[in-house]
Amino acid sequence: MKSKETKFNQTSMKVAHDLRTLVRKAAGATGIRRHDLSDGDVLLLYTQNSIYRARKLDANRFAVSGGWFDQHYGTEVITSIVGCTWGGSSIHRDFVASCGMRVEFGNRVLTSVLKRVVRVPAALLN
Repeated sequence: MKSKETKFNQTSMKVAHDLRTLVRKAAGATGIRRHDLSDGDVLLLYTQNSIYRARKLDANRFAVSGGWFDQHYGTEVITSIVGCTWGGSSIHRDFVASCGMRVEFGNRVLTSVLKRVVRVPAALLN
């Protein structure tokens, strides 16, 4: 019985440590938050493997092209951006883009790691 308790405690401490690490990383993370964007703004998302273009349509919808969407649809797709993740099951829902993280879209597509993000305000577009 004692060995099981020890094993449980070691596992609990590892999970707690990982959770503390995630909380600390999330608190210090920088990026583009939902409230930073206006309708019509465009994000260029440069990932490790692809480039995506996401135009904000309204509070929850984006017109997205590039990367996976071009490979599977060949055209712009209307979806949401759920948030950003470091690759696990924890997601930062306030972010729509943050370098070093991955973007998760509403259709469950997860990008590779973001290397660069460019925001183009709608006022600058024709």
